[in-house]
Amino acid sequence: MSGAADRRERLGTVVELLPRLRCRVELEDRHRVIAHCAAASKVNFVRLRPGDQVAVSVSPHDSGRGRIVKLLEPQARGRDRGIL
Repeated sequence: MSGAADRRERLGTVVELLPRLRCRVELEDRHRVIAHCAAASKVNFVRLRPGDQVAVSVSPHDSGRGRIVKLLEPQARGRDRGIL
């Protein structure tokens, strides 16, 4: 069984930035997960900030962990930010 097929993608908001390129994300159902950035965002250096809307792929084995796969709504803070 494929690992990618097992993951569930959900929408959430970055609440807090954590060490080691991780952040705490509050999902739409008010559940909080600790998520790390997907490999593509590390290569393209996407900066996340509290309040950013993201798509999170939640692990089926540990519902408290996930991977940020997309930045949905960049906040206007004086410069253009691209989507992953």
